[in-house]
Amino acid sequence: MSPQLQSYVDAFSESRRRLHALAGGVGDDAFNRKPSAKAWSAGECVVHLNRTAAAYLPALEAALGAGAPRGEGPFRWGWVARRFVEAVRPGSRPVPTFGGMRPPRPAGLRSDVDRARAVAQFDADAARWLALCERADGVDLGRVRVRSPFVPLLKLPAGAFLEAMGLHALRHVGQAERAVERPPSVGGGADS
Repeated sequence: MSPQLQSYVDAFSESRRRLHALAGGVGDDAFNRKPSAKAWSAGECVVHLNRTAAAYLPALEAALGAGAPRGEGPFRWGWVARRFVEAVRPGSRPVPTFGGMRPPRPAGLRSDVDRARAVAQFDADAARWLALCERADGVDLGRVRVRSPFVPLLKLPAGAFLEAMGLHALRHVGQAERAVERPPSVGGGADS
């Protein structure tokens, strides 16, 4: 596997490892406690990742199927794709979340996410992301382009979406970790 693809595999694997450590170390109350009325609980972070995967995985699996053009990296992305990747990486500033990716937003300082179900779905999605990275080895990840299921005008290289989704998983697992570490506050702001 190319070093570029291996970095994507590492991101998905690390997010899975960290989520298991988090979910195994807290109860349902902590998993669903929101640090503030505007911030997501750990459970909401996982639901967001699951909803995002449910849309992006089928699109990427179809694009990287049989017949995808072959090529060797490292692959580079254009300005728009680089900005997209930068916008979802850990530590970047919060960006608006589109409707289909948003978790249900109950009022108050508690969500109602089934921890076991959410983590099981995250695991199933992580397995699909990892298999997709395996399948992508040897594919020209710069030439295969995929339309975003949430922003139809956004059509980026498949490799940029793979990179972005691995970093996106790390970003929101980190957010989930922070959510269980912070005591709730009434007025605090959102983070993502």
